[in-house]
Amino acid sequence: MLALRKRLGSILRDEDGLTIIELLATIPAMIAVLAATGMMVTTSLHNQDRINKRVDANQRARPVMTQIVQALHSACVAPRIVPVLAGSNGTSISFLSQRGSAVSPTPDLHVISLSGTTLTDTTYPATGGAAPNWTFSGTSSGPPRQLLTNVAAPGGTIFRYYQFVGGSLSTTPLSVTPNGLSSTDAAHTANVDISFTSSPSSGPGLDANSPLMLNDSVDLRLEAAGQYPNQDNLPCV
Repeated sequence: MLALRKRLGSILRDEDGLTIIELLATIPAMIAVLAATGMMVTTSLHNQDRINKRVDANQRARPVMTQIVQALHSACVAPRIVPVLAGSNGTSISFLSQRGSAVSPTPDLHVISLSGTTLTDTTYPATGGAAPNWTFSGTSSGPPRQLLTNVAAPGGTIFRYYQFVGGSLSTTPLSVTPNGLSSTDAAHTANVDISFTSSPSSGPGLDANSPLMLNDSVDLRLEAAGQYPNQDNLPCV
C-alpha cells in the first residue's frame, strides 16, 4: 500500500511534456503537413471536375457530330446532283438530304449554321421540281432545331470543302468568299470536313482543357474516286 502511494505521488509530480520552444518548433511542420494535404485535396477535386466536364462535353457533342455526318451521308439522293449548295461557308452549310427506303427520294434543304455559340439545323421542304432541279419553300418547316450549345468554330471555321484533283482528294480546301462557295466550287465539292469545339453545358469555367474538339469528314461520292486523269470525280457519282 505504501509502495502504491509512492508511485501515485511520483506520477502526480511528473511535469514531463512539451516546452514552449518545442511547441513553437513543431508548428511550422504541422502547417507544412496541413498545406500539403490541402493541396492534394484541391488538386484531386480540380481533376475530378475537369474529368466530369470533359465527359459532359463528350456526351453532348458526339451525338451531334453523328447526326451531321449521317445527314450528309444521305445527301446523294440521285446520281450526279450537287448536294452542297452555293453560298455555304465556314460556319454554315446548305445541303440536300433525305433518309428512307425510296428509290428516288425527294430531298429537303438543310441549313446547319452556327449563331453565336449555338449550332442549329433549319429544314426547308421541297415544293416541286425533279432531280436535279428541285424547288424549295422559302419558309422552314419549323423553327430552327437546336443541335448543340456552347459551340466554337476552331479558327473561325467548322466546315471545309474539298474536291478531287487527278483522282486524289485535294489537301487544299476550296476557296470560300464572303458570299460563300461559288456555284462552280459547290458543283465540285465531293468531301466536307467538319470540326467544332464543344464546351460543357456549364461552360468551360477556369479549365482551358475542358472544351472538347471533334473532327470528322464525309465523302459525298457513291463510288471510289477513279485515278484516270480525265475522270471528273464529281460528287454523287
